[in-house]
Amino acid sequence: MKFLLVILLAVSCAFSQVVVSVDESVSKNKDKNVFLAIGASALLPGMGEMYLGERSLVKPFLWTDLGLWVVAFSSYAIGERYLTSAHNYAVRHAGLTTSSKKVSLLNTVGDYRSRSGVAGQNSSPDMDEDYNQAMIRSGKAIDDEFDEDIQWDWGSSDNPETSDHIDEFKSRMRHYRISRIVFQASVGALVLNRVISVLDAIRVYRKTSSRSFSERLEFAPEFYDDGGGLLLNVKF
Repeated sequence: MKFLLVILLAVSCAFSQVVVSVDESVSKNKDKNVFLAIGASALLPGMGEMYLGERSLVKPFLWTDLGLWVVAFSSYAIGERYLTSAHNYAVRHAGLTTSSKKVSLLNTVGDYRSRSGVAGQNSSPDMDEDYNQAMIRSGKAIDDEFDEDIQWDWGSSDNPETSDHIDEFKSRMRHYRISRIVFQASVGALVLNRVISVLDAIRVYRKTSSRSFSERLEFAPEFYDDGGGLLLNVKF
């Protein structure tokens, strides 16, 4: 019985037809440059995929990038407006004597009520009242960080109005810091969007730049019209 099956199989193979099929989609990008695809995706996410003929993710990458650019520019501009607003507010209500908008300086202006003595306070204010006194108590020179001609005075903490002024100033500086965090996060997301697009372009290139063959031996129960042989379909 086994001998008969072997003979039948040999005869079937002798009269069978071999069909070889190749999936052209896996080699459509064999003549394209992977570094060009990587550079395009790094410059503008989705362009590497478009270059390789993979358009399904082009729009998501582009719209994501556009949205992140809008957020980045908007948050930066808003932050600059808050910084300018805080500086002008300090000039108006604390008599800040410099045009500098250095963030470290403005943060210090919000941390201490004055530079050289708060109006209406005694000569030994609390640590968070007078900047010069705080520097002396910590063993530092009063002009180590800022020039001595930079002065400010928010007024006595006993006055609710002056307390409201310094609180408003701190609020504007807080909004500035939040806007900077948003800006930095959006810039990081822009970089990440490019990294993901580059990796996706590499994936597409690897998938479509060479002929991929798969083997399968398949006996189809189908004979030619003249009964001449069994169809043997082999796919690579």
